[in-house]
Amino acid sequence: MLKLVVTIIAAGLPTLLYLRIIQSVDRFEKEPTRYLVAAFLWGALPAIIAGIIIELIVNVPVAVILGAKSLGGELVSTALSGPVIEELLKACAVGMLYLWRRREFDGWVDGLVYGATVGFGFAFVENVLYLSGTTTWGEWATLFFLRVIVFGMMHGFWTSLTGIGFGIARFQHSPTRKGIVILLGLGAAIFSHMLHNGALVLASTTNGVSFLAALGNYVVLLILLLCLRVAAARNDRNIMKTYLRDETPETLSAEAYALLCSTKSHALAALRLSSRDERTFIQAAAELAQKKREFIRMGDERGNAAEIDRLRIQLAGFGK
Repeated sequence: MLKLVVTIIAAGLPTLLYLRIIQSVDRFEKEPTRYLVAAFLWGALPAIIAGIIIELIVNVPVAVILGAKSLGGELVSTALSGPVIEELLKACAVGMLYLWRRREFDGWVDGLVYGATVGFGFAFVENVLYLSGTTTWGEWATLFFLRVIVFGMMHGFWTSLTGIGFGIARFQHSPTRKGIVILLGLGAAIFSHMLHNGALVLASTTNGVSFLAALGNYVVLLILLLCLRVAAARNDRNIMKTYLRDETPETLSAEAYALLCSTKSHALAALRLSSRDERTFIQAAAELAQKKREFIRMGDERGNAAEIDRLRIQLAGFGK
């Protein structure tokens, strides 16, 4: 019981940090907390429970044919079937949000955040299960360092690739193109997951050389995340610059519009709003720009026009 409590706390704190990092990518239009919680819980409960059951069933013939402890058996179960099953199950949560709450899916940035959140939910419970199964505290510490610290963001990174695919599909009119970009995102997640797992399985037979491939895979994804963070901020500013231009001076003052489009991190301080009002202002402005973009590209979609009117009313008075 002591080990379980320590494990939940020790694995939970870094997970909260990783969630904050990934959610900070979406700087302007934050996603509703209830949907983020739902995404995390799907990864933490249904996805991992179903994953364990399906992998146990799939691994039975693998063990019979190749041997449970053989290198071939480990490669098939850990580096092939595991990544496919886990990424498909995690993708289900992103897919459900995409289908049922499409109005909250404003593009690839939202997909990245939702996908990573699902992944971190999955990783948290998986880490607790693995760490709780250790026999000594020394083994626990080594496994904690590798799974939670060194490779702690991997599941989030993998499923974020799937989410990006759904996010790009959001504004594709052709069903074929939608399917292609979703499959490309899912395929990238599965491939990266396979590369990581395969490198770790082969580590003992390659004197640790393949472990460097796992680290390299991680570094590539870290660099990708940093690049996407910069691209997301630029993308959101460009959307506001384009779709809020005609909102001045009726909805936004010229000063407020200029400050929203500024690249300076504290530019909005010039409006002298309280911290809470500033967050509300940024959120409403970003949502208005996104909804106008969606209206132009996808039509009314059961309420875009009404949402645009509501956001204009909410913004009226800010920064004037």
